[in-house]
Amino acid sequence: MTSARLVALLIAASFVTLPACKKSEEAAKKPQRKLEMRMGKASSATPSPITANIAEFDPNADISLDMENGGNEMPDEFAIQQAFFGQFEAIGQCVFDEHDRRGSDDQLPGDVVIAVKLNPAGKQPFGVNATMPEGFEKATKLKDCLREAAAAAPYPKWDGQPRIVEFEFQLDPGSVWVEE
Repeated sequence: MTSARLVALLIAASFVTLPACKKSEEAAKKPQRKLEMRMGKASSATPSPITANIAEFDPNADISLDMENGGNEMPDEFAIQQAFFGQFEAIGQCVFDEHDRRGSDDQLPGDVVIAVKLNPAGKQPFGVNATMPEGFEKATKLKDCLREAAAAAPYPKWDGQPRIVEFEFQLDPGSVWVEE
């Protein structure tokens, strides 16, 4: 990995923790990575063949609720968000690896939707789906890398039934070079 890419990765991964750096007016107005989270029913994306270490799931499948086993707690949404935020460095590495595969530093356009079927035991999710932006449907290495990054998050435990959460974010927010 070139030193320029390493610097870009570090900047992208620590956009919140570098308040002392000067930013251009344009860079100050743009968030590095916008994230939208939804809890409940996942999108209707159909799972594709599995090549990653984490399973995909059918978001339209019936969910069997076992009221005898498990409580009625809901997972902490803030803890779920923070667990996923902690994966931005791994997500950034997936994007940089895709740049290497393509042999281009051009920004990768579009938004990704990651649906995670959370396991109340909190160890590893039951499954992770990724809906890729237009033009990236066949980028299986990128998709699997993003799914594995999402699955590696330390999601919280709770006493309740499994839940599906969705995270939508820009695939490649680009890099901001700061000149002092």
